[in-house]
Amino acid sequence: MAKILVVDDEPQNCLLLEATLKRCPTPHASRSCYSGPDAITLADSWKPDLIFMDIHMPGMDGIETIQTIRNKGFAGKIVIVTADSRSQNARLGVKAGANGFLAKPIDFRNICNLVNQLMAPG
Repeated sequence: MAKILVVDDEPQNCLLLEATLKRCPTPHASRSCYSGPDAITLADSWKPDLIFMDIHMPGMDGIETIQTIRNKGFAGKIVIVTADSRSQNARLGVKAGANGFLAKPIDFRNICNLVNQLMAPG
C-alpha cells in the first residue's frame, strides 16, 4: 500500500486533496501536514512514497522544502501543487527535485491518473 503525504499551509486544501485521493483506486494511506519543517520530519520518519507539496507556504516554501527533503536522501516521488500554474514554478520545482506538477483546482481524473502513473511498479 502506497503512503501519500499532503503538504499545504491551508488545512482545508489538505482535506480536499485527501478526500479526492480517497476516491482513487490506488490503495494508499495518507497523512497531511501544514508546513515545510513538518514535511521534512514526516518524510524522514513516515517515509511516504509520494508527497503532494504546495509551492507557496509561509516560512519555508515548497521549493526549499523539496530541496531539503531531497538533500536528506528522500527517493520517493514529489508533486508540486499550486494555484499559480506559471511554467516558471514547474521549472523551479523540477530543478529542486519534483517529479510533477498539479494545478489547482484539483481535478479528480488528473490526480488519479497522476497517482497511478507515479505509483506504478518499475
